[in-house]
Amino acid sequence: MRRIIETLVLLSVAGLIGRTWCVQGLLVPFQVTSASMAETLAGPHRAVACADCRFPFLYGSDDDADPQWAVCPNCGHVENDPLENPRSPGDRLLIDRSALLFRSPRRWEVVAFRAPDAASKVYVKRVVGLPGESIEIRDGDVYVDGQIARKSLAQQRAMAILVHDARWSPQIEPAPPPRWQAEAGNTAWRRFEEGFLRCPSPKTGSEGLAPDGVDWLTYVHQRRLAAEPGQSEPVAVTDHYGYNPAVSTRRQQPVPLADLILSFRIVSLQGEGQLCLRATDGRDEFVVQIEPTWRRCTTLRNGQALEAPAPCRLPDSWKNVRVDVSLVDRQFLLALNERPAIVLPYDRVPAPAQTTARPFSIGGSGIALEVRDLRVYRDVYYRQAPGGEDRPGHAAQVQLAPDEYFVLGDNSPVSQDSRTWQRGAGVAVHLLVGRPLLVHLPLRGIAVGRWTFQVPDVARIRYIR
Repeated sequence: MRRIIETLVLLSVAGLIGRTWCVQGLLVPFQVTSASMAETLAGPHRAVACADCRFPFLYGSDDDADPQWAVCPNCGHVENDPLENPRSPGDRLLIDRSALLFRSPRRWEVVAFRAPDAASKVYVKRVVGLPGESIEIRDGDVYVDGQIARKSLAQQRAMAILVHDARWSPQIEPAPPPRWQAEAGNTAWRRFEEGFLRCPSPKTGSEGLAPDGVDWLTYVHQRRLAAEPGQSEPVAVTDHYGYNPAVSTRRQQPVPLADLILSFRIVSLQGEGQLCLRATDGRDEFVVQIEPTWRRCTTLRNGQALEAPAPCRLPDSWKNVRVDVSLVDRQFLLALNERPAIVLPYDRVPAPAQTTARPFSIGGSGIALEVRDLRVYRDVYYRQAPGGEDRPGHAAQVQLAPDEYFVLGDNSPVSQDSRTWQRGAGVAVHLLVGRPLLVHLPLRGIAVGRWTFQVPDVARIRYIR
């Protein structure tokens, strides 16, 4: 009897391996045909270089009815003609069928599955709700069993959408004001081609510029005024997608948001003073005061010093240190060299809803500092379901069955997902196909005279997080 049982088990395992690897294939090719996961995964699109700041971005082109202009997500320039470049097909993926054979999907993981209402179709979305959980979408965030679902630093990076990259500056005169601005006229901050340099000297009088004695360099988000060239106004960051044609989102007003990330690199830091970092969502303000020489770190919330739950982990050297400051999912996070130094979940203060155009600042007092690669990102904001009225999963809690998952697309304004399906919000476990592994053969259209050729775009080959 034991031999019979062992033989049956071995035959079952062999059959499973044969079915998965030999018959169905271990890695299955798949092509993205819609914009629902942009900008993580691109559907049919056109490559655009902003006519003003030259920032390269992708512009969705699901059909041939392209509007006239594409809005640059980096500088806001609107007169970019997407039709100057040929249309490229959607990303080509490799789906790993074996990835989910021995484990269940994790929250925030990208998965492929058969459509609940059409088994012949395969969708790719991101898992946000696990079996048996109660899911609610509130103010753009995902709540699980009544608690906000927070992301790790790696998960935030995987979903981050670029708002501004300081390396790309408008060139057409009159140019709008710069996004990064010093808060005082006698500042020691100086702009150079690749970043910013703070070199205090007796002539600058840079100490004591602000009430807190810090020389601040602040990011000011702006909207360009179409009727006044070179002019702009400070506004909060919104859930704008440079990828989306205006015709696909014209019924949806931009939503101001505060779930933002600042990323930059400290090239060098000298002196015995303080490095200061400031982040605010419009209600709460967090300030981190770092004294590199003495390896001390103080965190303030709304001016009050906090007792950190764990000692701040500072690097031994301040040369080429990557810094990430995040206010995503009601959590203040500071990471140095990709290692979380401060993680403070918080509840917002009881105040009217508001956002700010000045979410991040970098400051110095008594130090010389060089920073480069300054970028501001935003988190995905989950909107109301496309098509008008809320569907199951939005504004009301959805109770998932023991074998169901709740999935959402990264391009929330246009995604068809668990918010919109008429036959229920959940994806049954038997519909899972596998995990998208990588974008293996992205193509880019190149026009040569009257002919258009699709060539491999090697720079866009990437692992899917």
